[in-house]
Amino acid sequence: MSRYHSKPKKQILIVKKRKFDSKTKFVEDKRVKIARKIFAIAWIYFSFYLLFIIGLAYISGTKPYVWGLPRWVVIGNIVVPIAFVIMLIFVTERFIPDIPLTDDKEKSEGKK
Repeated sequence: MSRYHSKPKKQILIVKKRKFDSKTKFVEDKRVKIARKIFAIAWIYFSFYLLFIIGLAYISGTKPYVWGLPRWVVIGNIVVPIAFVIMLIFVTERFIPDIPLTDDKEKSEGKK
């Protein structure tokens, strides 16, 4: 072998297993729970948005509406996104809590 192509060294990963008895419970960070909730809300909102656009595009005709564009283009690419951005502001303010992104330990160390 050349000096530039050496064999990779084997690395051994040692993992310590923690044993929990029936009394010990895993405490999950509340930020993780909120992040999962936000993830679900985002997918539901996006799915509803796509279904709404597809439904309106199917229902509306192809006659020219604004600037000579077909109705489904104007509705699907101009009107619906504006309406959904306004609705997104409401969803964000209503369902997504404002949480600190730093640990409590970091705050107490910063005060010292």
